[in-house]
Amino acid sequence: MKLFEKKQKRLHDDSQATMQRILNKDSNFAVVETYKAMRTNIMFSMTKKDHGRAIVVTSSTPGEGKTTTTINLAITFAQTGARVILVDCDLRKSRTHRYLGIEKDNGVTNILCGFTTVEKAVKKNVRENLDVLTAGEIPPNPAELLQSEEFEKLINELKQNYDYIFVDTPPVTVVTDAAVAMKACSGAIVIARRDVTTFELLDETMEILMNTGKKIIGVALLGGEEAKKGYGYYKKGYKNGYKYGYKYGYKYDYRYDYRYQEDDDAEDA
Repeated sequence: MKLFEKKQKRLHDDSQATMQRILNKDSNFAVVETYKAMRTNIMFSMTKKDHGRAIVVTSSTPGEGKTTTTINLAITFAQTGARVILVDCDLRKSRTHRYLGIEKDNGVTNILCGFTTVEKAVKKNVRENLDVLTAGEIPPNPAELLQSEEFEKLINELKQNYDYIFVDTPPVTVVTDAAVAMKACSGAIVIARRDVTTFELLDETMEILMNTGKKIIGVALLGGEEAKKGYGYYKKGYKNGYKYGYKYGYKYDYRYDYRYQEDDDAEDA
């Protein structure tokens, strides 16, 4: 019993610490500005034809800050007045509801299995201009649900009502969920963390995502310790081109690194 109580306390403390990193009126100025810089780059990477831009956010492994970053990006986009929805498709280990302090029930899985409707499931105005669709009940077959026709219909329905759809998914090298979810979306943003993500894992992640045929919008690198800004090429290239990075970092434990993929779709970026 004591071990269970210790585990619950640790989970609670971890959640509380993460909740403090969710953007709010008291957030550090440098953190806010970094997310605004990310927002600008993402906006210019999406073409006008991408109506109802559905963006998968994923990572290579757990512990890289994927869910926190997804939430903060959604909040930052909503601050522009755009209609934004955050969809929790980490159906195996959802956290979005905990970090935002909302109920988990009546979410993605409930819609895909026909137990409720989008209108009933969406949590309205969790933040200004930001709606949230939680994961719902944990299913026995997450990947199958995300590659189903019903999931594609769900994303298409959301595209009719929102300017931006941020889809939080599990790490790519752990399960296939992100890759199959991408087929119904416009592209993906990959979250990496200094001293956690290895080059080998990042290369594996990129290869998996590129095999979906959808655009890799960029890579956000968290964990920089020193202010640093510059442009440069990366030695190890992607399958259809090479990596080109924009780095922006500062001492408050965040670093911004956006990498563009130069390929046949470069003119659309």
